[in-house]
Amino acid sequence: MTVTPGPQINSPSPSNPLPQITAQPLPDTGSAAYRHAYSRINGVVVVGETLAHHHFRRLARAIPADGAELLRLGDMEGRHARELSTCAQNLGVKPDIRLAKQLFAPLHQLFRQCDERGDIPACLVIQCLIVECFAVAAYRSYLPVADGFARPITAAVLADETEHLDYGEVWLQQRFAAVQEAVAAICLQALPTTLGILRALVDDMRVIGMDPVELVASFGEGFQQSLETIGFGSAEAARLLRRAMAA
Repeated sequence: MTVTPGPQINSPSPSNPLPQITAQPLPDTGSAAYRHAYSRINGVVVVGETLAHHHFRRLARAIPADGAELLRLGDMEGRHARELSTCAQNLGVKPDIRLAKQLFAPLHQLFRQCDERGDIPACLVIQCLIVECFAVAAYRSYLPVADGFARPITAAVLADETEHLDYGEVWLQQRFAAVQEAVAAICLQALPTTLGILRALVDDMRVIGMDPVELVASFGEGFQQSLETIGFGSAEAARLLRRAMAA
């Protein structure tokens, strides 16, 4: 596979939460294998952002006191879907939306079930913790191998996703004693579903230059940190994460 110099991510610092990027080889974006893999991955990205838009709108109805803020976050997700779809268009690639909808269907259905029974903590865990940690890990993994058109778009989206993560952490932290058991229960349901999406794209990630093992490790690290932020002890958060990821 032909490669060209691309960026490499350095670890973020407290003063700069976004990763720094230096040059590293890029895959051949014109190859048939790359275009096929990119179609599948971009489809998942676009559908994920579109579902996030709908989820935040549902949350706005469920938490009317924060309705305006949640609608704002949802609008950001809708914009992300449109912007990230242009990354595929720039390469002349059509996102595989059908596959992405199939992969996301179980997680979206779980969110809808939680919403319909009024389980706000579970909805926030799914969207603001699991999905956002998933997105942050994925975009950080992709940035080093992103093409010149996709790179600034991805970096801007990544900056927004941390804001969405913050909302869920703050809401759950303020009510931790009351929601702790519900959070643990939904983690055991939703995390295996999320990891199933990642597993379906392992070969595709490798083709476009991403390391799926590092992505899963980054996702796990970020999610455990979120659990600790909302109130779980570090050992308890680690045990919960191990149980969920082994399920």
